[in-house]
Amino acid sequence: QAKLLESEVFHQSVKVYYNTNLIDFYHDYPQMEVNVYAEAKVSPEFYSSVRDALQPILQDKSNVEAVTALLHLMHYSFDYAVDEVQFGFEKPLFCEENFYYPYNDCEDRAVLFAFLVRELLGLKTVLVEYSDHVATAVSFGDTELSGDFLVLEHEKYVICDPTYIGASIGMSMSEYKNQPVKVMMLE
Repeated sequence: QAKLLESEVFHQSVKVYYNTNLIDFYHDYPQMEVNVYAEAKVSPEFYSSVRDALQPILQDKSNVEAVTALLHLMHYSFDYAVDEVQFGFEKPLFCEENFYYPYNDCEDRAVLFAFLVRELLGLKTVLVEYSDHVATAVSFGDTELSGDFLVLEHEKYVICDPTYIGASIGMSMSEYKNQPVKVMMLE
């Protein structure tokens, strides 16, 4: 199966293939910590279709420009709904499921965004879990960026929230700025 994303960010459609057998398998998968979904392997067809569709678009961009483009892809190419509305219960999605189901929510977007940044750009990511929200933070290495960030093992990770529509790199939702967080390092 394939899903066509209409992306104003890239000024073109992006076709991504996913494995329906995995979708069936994931349907009854027991609920785990969010990092399990972010670190799960994806099917070869999904990986190659994502790489083939997005790599040419991102290749001439700086890391900041490429992460911005991926953030905007997440903001404007997926419809948002909480799991209780879509499923009637909490159900974090694996990367491929984001292309199967009509909606995704914050942890689903954080998982997919972290995957895209790690796999397409080779940048380190972490998941940032608040009391009722999940975002992503990205290490840009020596690139100096302003905004909200965390320092982990002497490395700066800048907040990149794929659910905060229109937010740029370094912007956290105001209601979460002063909340304690749980950080999940990703392999």
